[in-house]
Amino acid sequence: MTAKRALIVDDSKSARVVLSRLLEKHDLTVDTTDSAESALLYLREHRPDVIFMDQVMSGMDGLTAVQAIKRDPSTASIPIMMYTSQDGELYAGEARASGAVGVLPKRMAPADIASALYKLQLLPERREAAPAGFDQVQLPAVESGAGRVPAIIVRAPAAETREPAAAAELRAIVEPLLQEQGAELRRFVVASLEGMSARVVTEVAAQVGAAVAAALPPPAPAPAPAEAAPLSVPPAAPRPLAWIVLAVLGCVLALGSGLLSWRQHRELGTLGARLEATGRELAAAQAAIAAARAASAPPSRPADRLEVPYGEAPLAGARLTALAMLLADLEAHGFEGLVTVTSAAGDFCLTGNPSEGYGLAPGEMPANRCDVVGNPFDESLKPAEREPAAVSALVAGVRERSHGAIDVRLEHAGRAPAPGVYPAAPDASAAQWNAAAAGRNYVEFALAPHPAST
Repeated sequence: MTAKRALIVDDSKSARVVLSRLLEKHDLTVDTTDSAESALLYLREHRPDVIFMDQVMSGMDGLTAVQAIKRDPSTASIPIMMYTSQDGELYAGEARASGAVGVLPKRMAPADIASALYKLQLLPERREAAPAGFDQVQLPAVESGAGRVPAIIVRAPAAETREPAAAAELRAIVEPLLQEQGAELRRFVVASLEGMSARVVTEVAAQVGAAVAAALPPPAPAPAPAEAAPLSVPPAAPRPLAWIVLAVLGCVLALGSGLLSWRQHRELGTLGARLEATGRELAAAQAAIAAARAASAPPSRPADRLEVPYGEAPLAGARLTALAMLLADLEAHGFEGLVTVTSAAGDFCLTGNPSEGYGLAPGEMPANRCDVVGNPFDESLKPAEREPAAVSALVAGVRERSHGAIDVRLEHAGRAPAPGVYPAAPDASAAQWNAAAAGRNYVEFALAPHPAST
């Protein structure tokens, strides 16, 4: 059976790790992304069997992402399960209306995820779980106050086989510990060498002193002084052996000190060479990163223009999805510069009145019979409708993740006159006029990269 694949979309690393472990225990291959925009890019080339979507994320939120996925015919059939801390029947109904199959809480038991996978038909039929293995353990006989207690044989559960952690996570945990232990070991070795050198010098000095004392003859007893005349004491004869011993001891001390100094000098030289090599590697890596960013940066391109149907907000629906995908592409390629989002309004041929509202005139109607030629809908839009909360969150998220390298500016061009764009009213139908107006009712994305620094 081909392994099933799941996609987790969540900006929390800990939440992605917990859910990944639960899914991998059911033999699912798990891919993860940290934003809805990167999930849309992922779905261009991959087709997972299920998507677990968080609701609150920087940039595009979960329900907006679900709607974008369901509008695309190539991804509409993928089941989506909301995996979020949001709860309540109201949110569950809203999620199902957007296209999700259900809602899973982030604080759940392993049985909940298994039940959800069974309902999505991503697991085989339930079978009785095999009984846990047991290892036989014999406790030794012991002596007690009441006598000897015989050996006891018990059956303990076999050790559970645990899956190894990811190599990258293990490396991130182990490398700092190894570096710290290496530094501690180096300090211990240097201190041990110093202590050993001091002990060797002390022991050699004690042994040489003992040998000198044993080699020298014992002093002769002084004769009894005569009463008649004072006894003159001759000067002591020089002892050349003592001087030899002192000279040998000095040589040993000098040799031990020189050996210790040489070892320390060699270690310092080795550390200096390693530090210099590390600096060269770091400089080479930084140069390679800068070259890769320069090579992968998207070239300057003409502005992208999307038409806005009459009666729709400029930055909503397909235009919002297109903006999110454009910013995700620029962020992935390391783009640095300004993205200008310009909206403009066309003058449409409309029928109706202010109380009941206006709509597009029938196509066969002459253009000079329109009740109104203009764009009342655009004139009625409030600032919050021109820049909805989803757009503000998307722009703020891109600025934060790129550390200000990508800036987004929103502009409204209004209804600028365009001579020669609209057909002559006496000879044109409403359909021809509104086709020209639709070309003037648009949202445009323009890129202005920062000049490369020399």
